Amino acid sequence: MSSQQWYVVQTKRHREQFAHASLRDIGIPSYLPRIVQWPRPAVGSEIAPMFPGYLFVQAAFPDDFYRVAWTPGVKAFVTFGGLPTPIAPEAIDFLRSREGPDGIIRCGSGLSEACEVRIIRGPFQGLTAIVTQRLPARERVRVLMDLLRRDTPVELPERWVSRL
Repeated sequence: MSSQQWYVVQTKRHREQFAHASLRDIGIPSYLPRIVQWPRPAVGSEIAPMFPGYLFVQAAFPDDFYRVAWTPGVKAFVTFGGLPTPIAPEAIDFLRSREGPDGIIRCGSGLSEACEVRIIRGPFQGLTAIVTQRLPARERVRVLMDLLRRDTPVELPERWVSRL
């Protein structure tokens, strides 16, 4: 029997959790890293897969290939050159090390809308502001500052602000 390694499988659309449970039911270890979406989506849960449409499985190739490939919710192995390519176990260890006690990965600095921040870098260093929007894809925040007695919206890199 071959030794077990981590592989990536593609799941059917919105079936990551179902595939994860199905693999568990047949005794194949799998890992589905989940994150908190911010801002919270208008519909659905704020907890979502970190890699929508994919999950990690620990399997012995080729022994477990068909068991995994035919598991309900699984679409196919991610392959390179026609063969599933193992990933380093350190990648899984890294993701798991980022999880909180509840098994959820929380990204970002914990800033939320309406929280007060101090600007620690840039031309407005030392001033305070109120976060009006996080722009996580761009690693920026939009803040409202009192400049010349007017509330002025300013967009800054998230690393330039610190929660008070």
